[in-house]
Amino acid sequence: MKQPKHPCTYDIRHTSYWNFFTNYYSPKLRELDILLKSIEGGGISTAEASDLLCVTEQSVREIMKKNGIKIIDRCSLLQIMMHGNSSLCRLLQREFKCGSPNVYHPGEIAYIYGLQVYQVEEACNKTSFGEEIPAELLPEVLDKIHIYIMAS
Repeated sequence: MKQPKHPCTYDIRHTSYWNFFTNYYSPKLRELDILLKSIEGGGISTAEASDLLCVTEQSVREIMKKNGIKIIDRCSLLQIMMHGNSSLCRLLQREFKCGSPNVYHPGEIAYIYGLQVYQVEEACNKTSFGEEIPAELLPEVLDKIHIYIMAS
């Protein structure tokens, strides 16, 4: 008979950053994109914004109050995101800060995705892209960066 796992036991898995990004961030980014394209005049609820941005509802309300936001529409959702503290919000904040370039450099990739520069440089060395990585080829670089994740 198989022993049940201890509730504090985690599996540590080795995966590529691209695989992690695809499974963890991509679904939320797709939802965010769809929602931004479909928000009508009435806006969305704090619960929807909370779920989408991976922040607490209380955090959404605090950001709204601090920034004088009355309704969550396209613009205010982005404003909430720019003040959010989730890993998704921080990733998008860093991407916007870099201007969503068409060509990335290793330092920008490391900064945006929260990676070590040496990891990105090593991954770039494994490709023929050199120090300038076109945006459409970014997945190839991120796929060459290996990370460990904890899964319950």
